[in-house]
Amino acid sequence: MQIVKRAALAAVLALAAPAAFAQTTTLNGISNMHRSALSPIYANGEVKGYLMFGRGDKADRKTDNYLLDFYDQNLAKVSNVTIQKPSGRYTLLRNTFNGSAFALYFFNGKEGTLEMETYDTGLKKLGSKVIEDLSRADKMMLQQQQQSAEGGGEAAGMMGSGMTMFPVPGQGFIRNSYMGMGKGYALVMYDDKLQPKWRCASDENSKQYEMASLTEATDKYVLGVMMRRDGMMSRQVTSSMLAIDAATGKRVFDMPVETSKNEQLSLSSFTFDAATREFVAVGEYYKLDDKPFVNKSQGFFIKRFNEKGKVTSMKNYGWQREVMALMPAEAKPSLEDNYVNYNHSIVKGANGHLYIVAEQFKIVGDGLGIALTALGGRGASVSKGKIANMFVFELDPTATLSSVKFYPKTVTNALLPAGSGFLGAGLLGQVIKSQGDFDYQFLQRNEARTQFNVVFLNFDKEKGEAAKGYVGNIAFGDNGKYALDKIDLTSGATYSFVYPAKPGYVLITDYYKKKSELGMKLVKLNI
Repeated sequence: MQIVKRAALAAVLALAAPAAFAQTTTLNGISNMHRSALSPIYANGEVKGYLMFGRGDKADRKTDNYLLDFYDQNLAKVSNVTIQKPSGRYTLLRNTFNGSAFALYFFNGKEGTLEMETYDTGLKKLGSKVIEDLSRADKMMLQQQQQSAEGGGEAAGMMGSGMTMFPVPGQGFIRNSYMGMGKGYALVMYDDKLQPKWRCASDENSKQYEMASLTEATDKYVLGVMMRRDGMMSRQVTSSMLAIDAATGKRVFDMPVETSKNEQLSLSSFTFDAATREFVAVGEYYKLDDKPFVNKSQGFFIKRFNEKGKVTSMKNYGWQREVMALMPAEAKPSLEDNYVNYNHSIVKGANGHLYIVAEQFKIVGDGLGIALTALGGRGASVSKGKIANMFVFELDPTATLSSVKFYPKTVTNALLPAGSGFLGAGLLGQVIKSQGDFDYQFLQRNEARTQFNVVFLNFDKEKGEAAKGYVGNIAFGDNGKYALDKIDLTSGATYSFVYPAKPGYVLITDYYKKKSELGMKLVKLNI
């Protein structure tokens, strides 16, 4: 059975679990709830608590109450404050934590401004700032995000950029913006008190259109992907790996993953290995004359670079050579059906093993979009994405592929923006991820890096019955064993979401609009 995920999202995420839970908390008087309203708080890789931002009952006719609550990892409330703002003006764009401070990022629709506020872990206000100088592209992006938020969604721009604040541990927060009509980008770093530290931006004289999408912050670098095209209407988009010095804002790494004319690589993951002080790129490789989604990839690659951008190692893992011998028989048909892998997470265990978590997708023709285009419709997409199964590839300390684990899922659809069918496989995967159309939710680990959990969504359908959703959990670690846990989804909540939690648990929230009630529960995983 194929399910259009966006249309079914409320039903998919209507979560309830028969499994035992550690604790539940119910909040009343909550008039709305979005996924970004709750932010996990991490310390050394483990969830240590949550910051919850929600809109409460109105203080009076002209004033809205916003609730800011800090919970520990067991859902015990540590502290809370009420923030009052003029009624009907504000949309929360981001709620995030960088290890020392919380940041709230608002759009004031009436004034057409952006507003930032920061708080320490005791919820004492540290700073505030109003941004009035917005480009036309900024305003267009904000309008889209506001419309999506009002409709219950979580909007982002192409490749997940949108207008957002990016947390950088030990440094502060980065605010992004767009130059002119989107010809370039600008990144501004603020400290915890919202004092500006540096600015990194496109060259105003550049002939290319540039957009930077940040993905990860390490002890020294802020990582991301840089996308370039020759003109506003150009369909040819190239990408490069981006690394910015978190302390100075200097762009220290900006290069394509291909370092030879004899390579055709599709980049889907870019991270930093702090143990070896190397940048790590992962994706799939093709023959030089092949076209992704037309021709099958040859396998996946892992390419490492030192901090000066020099290649230190490159290794290919061919489907027919290294991978097929370890791949379960049930996984082979999907590879023959021209699916490619999008790598969501790359993690290293305490045992030195490297784990790559991937999800299959492919692009196909969209009959409705093709028909609308033939009739003269503008902006209609003639392609759509199909989302399929999960993989975990395990490499031993010698970089030898030692295990391939396969987890089948029901195929779901992803609606693609017009023109996205011309993107490469890696960039198209980023579009699908930015839209929230992958089933993968997150990876969490314990502080010792001996246990990992991959959480995803899926549907089961018995003959003659309606599809039933569940939360899937893949557990693996130093003991060499893999386990799959399923949590049935059977609630009637208006919105529900699943979040990372302390080791061995996930957090599930259920929002009931008619009752203005939000329930939070820690669900123990059977691992």
